[in-house]
Amino acid sequence: MRFIESILAVTLLFGYLILWKVKEIRQHAVTGINPKVMSKSTSNIQRFMDNYSKVLMVYSIAFVVIHSFNFQLYSLFTRFEVLNKPLFDLSGFFVGIIGLGFCLYAQLKMGASWRVGIDEDIKTELVMNGLYAYIRNPTYLGLFLLNSGIWLLWPTWTVFLFNVLFVLFLEIQVRCEEDFLVARHGDVYVEYKQKTKRYFPFIY
Repeated sequence: MRFIESILAVTLLFGYLILWKVKEIRQHAVTGINPKVMSKSTSNIQRFMDNYSKVLMVYSIAFVVIHSFNFQLYSLFTRFEVLNKPLFDLSGFFVGIIGLGFCLYAQLKMGASWRVGIDEDIKTELVMNGLYAYIRNPTYLGLFLLNSGIWLLWPTWTVFLFNVLFVLFLEIQVRCEEDFLVARHGDVYVEYKQKTKRYFPFIY
């Protein structure tokens, strides 16, 4: 089953990379705007977050290689026995696919407003309908589900730590974005923020 686990996990990861890259290329071709703006920020925090994201990228590449080839080092890469079952493999892949669905939905719904980071130069339109009428960050919800699915496929301490670091990244970044949008859009965003949740409808 470990070969199948690896195929499913890598499929999810490549699925997200394809979604992200296709959106980036198409948006740049249609609008002339490069949606990757985090590294261009004048904010110290955003530049830190850009470096943080690069560390996460290197970490993710490392654990993909390690788990795909079944390397072992103490218990860091050993699967938790209680989760090392076909049912959890299938559940993880299903959860990951749902996560990719949220990411795709957000990309399509955001249209030309979609960014990776905070765009300090171009004022983007607020999207407040559809799923955005209930949660402000479908992309982040999708990424959370995607990473949770990968952890169910590879239930090890290494992937668990990655998820902890990734959630911390999201929690910092989302607050930076909220502060920026309040400053940029004023009362319109404040009222929208009061009526919606960050990730999970009616919960958080």
